[in-house]
Amino acid sequence: MRFELNGQTWEFDYKPLAWQALSAKTRKSSAPPVGPEQVDTLENYDFAIDKLQSQIDKAYKSFAREKPERLLVPKERPERELYQSFIAFMNQGIGSSLAQLPKDHKALYRDLKFYVWDRPTKDGIEGAQPLKPDGAGVLGFEGDKLDNLFWSPLAEGGGQIAIPIEVKGNSATYARCMFSASPLRQFVLVIGYKHNEHSLRFFVFHRGGCTGSKPLDLDEPDGQKGFIHLLVSILTWRTRADAGFPAWCNDAQICLPRRKAGDSSPLTVDIDRILHYSVCVRGRAPRVFRIRVPAALPVEEPLAGKLVPATQTGVRRSARIQAAKEKAISKTSGTGSPLNPTQTVSGNAKKKASGKDDDAVSSIVISRVRALADKVENVKQSIDWSPSDPLNLKGGDSAVVKFCWVRGRGPNNVFIEPLLLSDCSGMFGVPKHLYSFRAYHKAGCPTTNHPFLPASDKVNSSRWALWGETSELPEQRSLLGHALAFVGHSIVSAKDLPSLVLAVLHAHTGYYNMCQNDYQHRDLSVGNVLMVDEPMKTEPFVISDPNETQREILELCRKLDINDQCTGFVIDGDMAVTWKSYFTEEHVGTKSGTEEFMSSMLLNPLNKSHVHSPVDDYYSLYFLTQWACVFRDLSPEDKLEEPEHIQQLQSYLAGGLHTRSTATTTITRKKMKAERYGAFLMQAQPFLKKWYDELCKLDDEWDEMDASERCNAKSFRDIADRGFLSFLRVVAELKLL
Repeated sequence: MRFELNGQTWEFDYKPLAWQALSAKTRKSSAPPVGPEQVDTLENYDFAIDKLQSQIDKAYKSFAREKPERLLVPKERPERELYQSFIAFMNQGIGSSLAQLPKDHKALYRDLKFYVWDRPTKDGIEGAQPLKPDGAGVLGFEGDKLDNLFWSPLAEGGGQIAIPIEVKGNSATYARCMFSASPLRQFVLVIGYKHNEHSLRFFVFHRGGCTGSKPLDLDEPDGQKGFIHLLVSILTWRTRADAGFPAWCNDAQICLPRRKAGDSSPLTVDIDRILHYSVCVRGRAPRVFRIRVPAALPVEEPLAGKLVPATQTGVRRSARIQAAKEKAISKTSGTGSPLNPTQTVSGNAKKKASGKDDDAVSSIVISRVRALADKVENVKQSIDWSPSDPLNLKGGDSAVVKFCWVRGRGPNNVFIEPLLLSDCSGMFGVPKHLYSFRAYHKAGCPTTNHPFLPASDKVNSSRWALWGETSELPEQRSLLGHALAFVGHSIVSAKDLPSLVLAVLHAHTGYYNMCQNDYQHRDLSVGNVLMVDEPMKTEPFVISDPNETQREILELCRKLDINDQCTGFVIDGDMAVTWKSYFTEEHVGTKSGTEEFMSSMLLNPLNKSHVHSPVDDYYSLYFLTQWACVFRDLSPEDKLEEPEHIQQLQSYLAGGLHTRSTATTTITRKKMKAERYGAFLMQAQPFLKKWYDELCKLDDEWDEMDASERCNAKSFRDIADRGFLSFLRVVAELKLL
């Protein structure tokens, strides 16, 4: 997890952590409204733990009278000999804390109990090694010993981890599983213990990294008091929203904000499919749903079965590879067609647990039955961004809803993606935008990671250089929601080469349309370019007041029949920038993208001053098309198993910069035979070769310009024109459509 957290680790004394990060909060009635792009501050909140100070003192005194340090096994003893005694210590602490709570205090975790586990859980992240938490806090189980333990149980009776306990130091990997079991959570809590020091930490993981308590020495009074203080902060949680769960979504249904101004009635929609999600702790963690508005309100009978994602990024590589690597966290794998929501977990999602436990470990999936047990609530969430002619969701409609943890840009914390989606809504190659909103996990509480970060004047004192790495500033992230009137599928499912080329051509046009509106996408990947089988009507492709290059673009588009019938779309925009402000921003040189599809110049660590330009995005379009050709879904006429040479290319493309270069050289230079590389790739090779050669020429042309001449909006627009034109010439010359 070192590469994922990347210095975004912070530590507080136990009191600030209990008060600032963990305590249940309510917004003060006197606090000003929070604007959609405003960084929220803790001064606007009241904290439930403030009213329990006397109970904390009493709980500590009761706990200390029992001399709990005697429960701890001597530090020099082997690790496994301490598990049972440490769990007894934990349960004694929670018991002492619960005993002092007011009788009318409705604690969400009132029945929390800790257990020893020390063997693989019954589910885990596909493509990763099964995890063996040393212990776990579980809710609603009264027995003395757990028989099974899940991150996300599929049926009633399965024990679900509420708080993992780790002795060896893998806390972040447990947080990743906790987020996978409830992806829209604001934060997750993991408890870490060092048996050879008798020290304990509470780790709060969030989408900006990790904030932990400083080590608590459990042999000392102050450490024991801090332990009780932190336990009581957990017991301030009265609702799931206090624990970081979104009250408006239970992972089977979503309560969306209404379009009509002043209409506070809820619009509860069913989650039909999970189109895409990301396996990570720190990062954007995009989660994309296909939703269905019930044809008649109140809500129809909800869908049954499990929610299985069609695509994901992160630890899980393509099922054909299963070569997970720590450094590849939060990077895109392959994608496939959306799965039926009632489909069971596929065979390749089953793995044998290591060690003595012979039970199969299934992938973490979400049971609709269990999810629906938590009723969604109508939390007031304003529609903050929308196009001038928005569509309204009505009964029977389907749409796409995407959630993503994003960082604001510049001193005013501007979010670019909702602006891009709104300004480019419905253009050729761009989906129709319904609206965007900043999510609130409960009334008055924006869903951000701001409460878990140090104040600006305490950044230096709060740094936790876990691996000797530090970051200049904490990552402030907010959860944004976007509703789009569009559903598509991955380009790896293209039935033939003309279908693939047409979809890529139309998506290429969508990217160019964004550039015309001064937006640069900067994350073109196989997950962000979708296609449809039947063309969808969009706005006609036009260029206002075209220059000479653009007139040739329009002429070629006319010959290629680019009008208002579109089959390929560019989606998302959470890494996008606007050229209206990009060149005057403080972070003008930042790079972005999904590693497998980023240009070699962006990936080369020596190119620290390289500015992400449209040339890099055009390389991304090539690499995602190359990926789609190599990872193409098998069709009925294909052999059941792909040739070994294709499997090798798949491994190379997913393996990093150098192996991808080897694969690209093979694809663009080697003479191919169908029996080795398959008929589809052999047919696509002339297109890929000519396109790649034109890209290299464009790259040389761009590189010959002086850096000072390149870094401005005009140069970016000009190179976007020339790059699009060179691609259109390739498609027209080869007569692929």
